[in-house]
Amino acid sequence: TQSRSSAASDVYKRQEEERRAAAETLVARMTALRDLVPCVERLEVFQPPIGLSNCDLCMYTEIDKKENLVVYRDHPEHQKVVKLIHQWCCDRRCTDMPM
Repeated sequence: TQSRSSAASDVYKRQEEERRAAAETLVARMTALRDLVPCVERLEVFQPPIGLSNCDLCMYTEIDKKENLVVYRDHPEHQKVVKLIHQWCCDRRCTDMPM
């Protein structure tokens, strides 16, 4: 059984230029996970999400099987992105669900 993961974040309210640069870096680093973590089957980053969203960016990920959620979560490249999110974002929400 495959699994899906969704994470949404709100970039700190900083000066617009700094905020834009942080978002661009996060989007690039998140998107790179597609090729860096072997169990990732699909990964998309939305910045900004559509319409009335209550976040600044969202990453949607499909992992090949439920058991590999831990592999993905603990992968060193994913942890580097998590560290940036904690550094630059005021909030992070994550949901894992079966496909």
